[in-house]
Amino acid sequence: MQEHHMSLITDYIDGTLTAEREREFKKYVKEGHIVMEEVAAMQQMQGMVEKAEQPQPGPDLSSNFYTMLAQEKQSQAKEGPNFLQQLSQLFFSTVYGRMTFGVAVLLIGVFAGTKLGGGSDEIKSLGAEVNSMKEMMMMSMLEEESVTERLKGIQMSQGLSQTNTKVTEALFMTLNNDESTNVRMAALQTLEVYANDPVIREGLINSITQQESPLMQMALAELMVELQEKKSIDQFKQLLDKEETPEEVKTTLKESIGKIM
Repeated sequence: MQEHHMSLITDYIDGTLTAEREREFKKYVKEGHIVMEEVAAMQQMQGMVEKAEQPQPGPDLSSNFYTMLAQEKQSQAKEGPNFLQQLSQLFFSTVYGRMTFGVAVLLIGVFAGTKLGGGSDEIKSLGAEVNSMKEMMMMSMLEEESVTERLKGIQMSQGLSQTNTKVTEALFMTLNNDESTNVRMAALQTLEVYANDPVIREGLINSITQQESPLMQMALAELMVELQEKKSIDQFKQLLDKEETPEEVKTTLKESIGKIM
């Protein structure tokens, strides 16, 4: 299946097809280039991947799996490149590859939940491997040109943000630099959940003067009022001094400063 067809299918599943691309999608369906049964299967698969949780140990123990795991560790030590990095290069180059990667994560979770015993170092290692996979997939998606893909990357970061420095830094990079206001807003909503963390709160405060969108400026003002964060006042005053800051935003910022003081 061509990459262009996969792009149309992805937007169809996400419900983001424009009128022009919808006509193109229907044309390919009519001509047989896109099969709706396959689209439905992909849609179901994506739903399963998004709902996939961390592996839960089952009551049984699979000695074959432990043998395989030990062999894989030995193989990695001899070959050098990290196995997960190889997976990243293999899967992340195409949309279909990323979907396949998601299924791999799901299958690992199912296998672990049904075959492994609890409390072992191997299970903890497997959990770390799954988190690493999610982290790499999230980083890759944040670099995509598609806004939809970047939003999915932010969604995937949920649950990893507070304890993972790389994920947090990637979210702040997105918050401060992404071209899409929607993507920035999604990054903000993910980070604000952890605003009680001193490092994340400091990052949110520093982000105020880096926002040019009035929506983002007002969203951060609302958050700082909720947090009663006095350190944010100097940041808001800098926005008030800028001529390009809209008057309605300045009014909101002044009100926010008053509520914080």
